[in-house]
Amino acid sequence: MAGRRRARSPWWARLCLVAGIVLTLASGASYAGTVLVTDRVDRSVPQADLLGDGGGRTPGSRVTGPLDILLAGSDLRRSWHRHQTENPRTDTIMWLHVPASYDHAYLLSIPRDLEVPIPYDPRTGRGGVSTKINAAFAWGMTGVDDVTGGMQNLHATLRRLTGESFSMAALVNWDGFTAIVSELGGVTLCVDRTFTSTQPTLGHHTFRKGCHHYDAELALALVRERYAYADSDYGRQRMQQQFIKQILQRATSAGVLTSPTKIDKVVGAAGKALTMDRDGYRLVDLVLALRRITPDAITSLQIAHTTLPDYNEQLVQPVDGELFRAMRTDRMDGFVLAHPELVAHGRGLGR
Repeated sequence: MAGRRRARSPWWARLCLVAGIVLTLASGASYAGTVLVTDRVDRSVPQADLLGDGGGRTPGSRVTGPLDILLAGSDLRRSWHRHQTENPRTDTIMWLHVPASYDHAYLLSIPRDLEVPIPYDPRTGRGGVSTKINAAFAWGMTGVDDVTGGMQNLHATLRRLTGESFSMAALVNWDGFTAIVSELGGVTLCVDRTFTSTQPTLGHHTFRKGCHHYDAELALALVRERYAYADSDYGRQRMQQQFIKQILQRATSAGVLTSPTKIDKVVGAAGKALTMDRDGYRLVDLVLALRRITPDAITSLQIAHTTLPDYNEQLVQPVDGELFRAMRTDRMDGFVLAHPELVAHGRGLGR
């Protein structure tokens, strides 16, 4: 059990990853009629070939068809170079599927402890064995700054696991989290029971039952909590998925979108937190295509899973294979109706 408690960075990436993307897209929407600002927003978020496909379609292409986006969070941050001698991992991995109707979306969490075959990477000489999926990113890096190699190896691992070749990707780093939440003025989160956090950073803060508004530090302590939940990391996933929806709600509120100053600050924070592979699409074109997707239109999902003797997670077949196939083939609406047990409801439950 001791090995299970050394969580490297289990919480933050899922929190600001989708939030950062939508913050940037939302800011682009408010300026959609201004070419100069549109270009500035496009340049605000660094781009890289995270999927290893050479950049995808022609820049400026029209957004068409369903979208499948690989979202990952790395524990790489400014302090990493001073204190670590190994490459960072991705303890947060998600698959965002947007159907061709562009009016709702599905967000699937891939557990960091899922045991999978990781392909051999000739650049690094690592892989070719089965282990936790969060090692794929580290094993694709030639050094702590090689995020492109890390993401490409993670993509290769997920492609073998799910059969999906993702069209876009985004990677978030730790330093962007508190800046995004702070620029939004905090976030409202709900818990079903009062409990005292196991996180020592704020003196084991007691979170009260109900919905309360939290600043960046308290939100951080709440969403990183793992041991206050009977089902551990899966309870934390539910809280983090609630966070995503709540922060998207705040990011697209009138108080943000009608304030050019606020937009500039939020875009700046998102730009420092994110690296994206947009497959040639402009941010403003993406937001125009996805403008009908509200936080309530995002269905959060978990895989079917079982725990191995070494506490790693394992897929449950045939249901997980059917889930991956439904995501790939844009048939999720029917799959969710047939498997409501895989829908992750938003609130985390304290003991």
